[in-house]
Amino acid sequence: MGYINKSQEYAISRLLDRYDYDAIIDILEEAGIVDGDLYFLMRSCQYALNFNFKKALDSLNKMSDTMVSRREIQKLIANLKNLDLGEPEDVLSELVENMKIQVINEEYIDFLGRLYRLKEALFKYIFVSTKEGKSYKVSMHGYMVSKKNILYTLKKKYNIYNGNLIHGVTQYINRHLKKTKRMEKVVEILNSERLENLIKLRNESPVGHGFKGVSKEEIEEIYGNPMEVMQDLVKVCELLDLGITVNKYDNINEMVVQMIGSYSNH
Repeated sequence: MGYINKSQEYAISRLLDRYDYDAIIDILEEAGIVDGDLYFLMRSCQYALNFNFKKALDSLNKMSDTMVSRREIQKLIANLKNLDLGEPEDVLSELVENMKIQVINEEYIDFLGRLYRLKEALFKYIFVSTKEGKSYKVSMHGYMVSKKNILYTLKKKYNIYNGNLIHGVTQYINRHLKKTKRMEKVVEILNSERLENLIKLRNESPVGHGFKGVSKEEIEEIYGNPMEVMQDLVKVCELLDLGITVNKYDNINEMVVQMIGSYSNH
């Protein structure tokens, strides 16, 4: 088994603040740690942040029986299985976590890319979860939530002819859903001018159709602090009765800090 020296331990603690699991894996490999619980946990995080949930789960399953039986790891395993199945609460929580990490790392173009994905995912969820009544179980994967299927259903079943998924579902909400304070608030937040203007920034950037960069100042000018955008989107999830967890990777990082001790040689 390899060991971590004091400067490597310090570097890892700084990298945890940025959720930079790639760089932590590099340090572990440099120290001769290429398997074991810490390594597999970091590998799992690396895969999960890239939405490769199958591989993230495989990595956790390589951990020692003692670790796998721990409540925190059991919870992570359940979460990754749910992500792989497309459980809405897990998928939307993961998107929110991703956005938080991108704000911390000042990756504003990717942040806006995820923001657009989250907005679209919420409209897909609203449509699929309401059109069949409450008993219908929604998965965020597969044909049911595909843009093609939703636009086709809007046209065939509801006579809504709109090539834009968000506009189409908005028409559907206005025409076919019971007017509740909650749903009005959801649509108000999601279709607010501020959010629309952030999406325009995204469209002009490399994750959209252009090559413009994005600065924190531009986001603040339009919306306020980027974390505010996320709080509003978490509020939307809550209004839709979706429980969102926003501390998954912080909890993992705390576990890592405890684990590092057993690898130290000082």
